Amino acid sequence: MQIRRATYDETQRILNHSLEVLKEATMGHVKQRRRKALELITPFLSNGGYYLICLENNRVLGWIGVGSSVDVNTDEMVGIIPEIYVLPKYRNKGIAKALCNEAFNYLKSEGLNKVQLNVFSGNYAKGIYEDLGFKEVSTVMERKI
Repeated sequence: MQIRRATYDETQRILNHSLEVLKEATMGHVKQRRRKALELITPFLSNGGYYLICLENNRVLGWIGVGSSVDVNTDEMVGIIPEIYVLPKYRNKGIAKALCNEAFNYLKSEGLNKVQLNVFSGNYAKGIYEDLGFKEVSTVMERKI
């Protein structure tokens, strides 16, 4: 298994999965439209963000988005992970954790000392993030009226 930065062509192939990623990641809270999926990820890529991919035998098994942003609460520059995705047939093999750990290394080498991500309520990946040391910082709550 190898993890490295995605090429432009590999990034374009990842974007072909944007609707699947949106559907799983948002747990039904965001309307499932390809245009919406691309609207959410395009600013990240336009601002210097990139993907790391996990490969085996030249086959992409999964990826993680890696970038940086200013934390609006602390005005501190922090690493961000806007997307983690492992293709369904390769799950439960430690790929997501390996991708996260590699992203931490990349972000640390860029001089950052904190990383943030957002996870929707009910997403099973929250347990993976907690295992990696992520702590809940804030909670968005909503109610229909």
